[in-house]
Amino acid sequence: MITMTDPVYFQLQPLLVARKKYYQLIHLLFFEPLGSETFVEIINHGNLHELEEIHEGGKILQNVFEQLTEEQIKREYEEFHRLFVGPGPLVAPPWESYYRSREHLLFEEWTYQVREQYHQFGLQFKNENNEPDDHLLLELEFMLSLIDFSLQEPRKDRVIELISSQIHFLEEHLTIWVPYFCKRIIEHTGSQLYLGAAMLLAALLSFDLTTLLEVREALNDVR
Repeated sequence: MITMTDPVYFQLQPLLVARKKYYQLIHLLFFEPLGSETFVEIINHGNLHELEEIHEGGKILQNVFEQLTEEQIKREYEEFHRLFVGPGPLVAPPWESYYRSREHLLFEEWTYQVREQYHQFGLQFKNENNEPDDHLLLELEFMLSLIDFSLQEPRKDRVIELISSQIHFLEEHLTIWVPYFCKRIIEHTGSQLYLGAAMLLAALLSFDLTTLLEVREALNDVR
């Protein structure tokens, strides 16, 4: 059994905090068209220099933020709507069911699968039954909630269960459909902001899954 004084447990805390920051950054990039204040927030708190060192998507984002102008912000606003919101056909619909159903329909079985996952942890989408629960932002928010639960959980066995839940959600949902979502962005955008964001998102999920599998193995070894 891991104890509160176990080095492995304390080593896990900085990792969880770092993961939370990266998920928050990705969520922010895809949440809404970025305004001047949001760009400043990302520049100040987004760890872009770290991302620049570890991934090409991070380098692209760093260059975008270094050369930002008001005109560029306006163009990114328009591109956000073209990609994810409309009007008109969306370039990269941000719902899991779109990519996993043959007819590209929404409210398919995957919508209800993720809804069940949310409910297991006492979470519920406020627009449940009116809007699909498998939107990218909701799935990222779910991962953030599980990270927060892990940070707050004093019971070690429960921490391992929470890590396993994150692995399951990555394996069964995010890493299955998000690469196709990101591929559509990469192939159809002229925006360096959303090119970098898509590249970073795909890489983050793959890296996070690998990391969590290693963490779970390490935690189980010291039980």
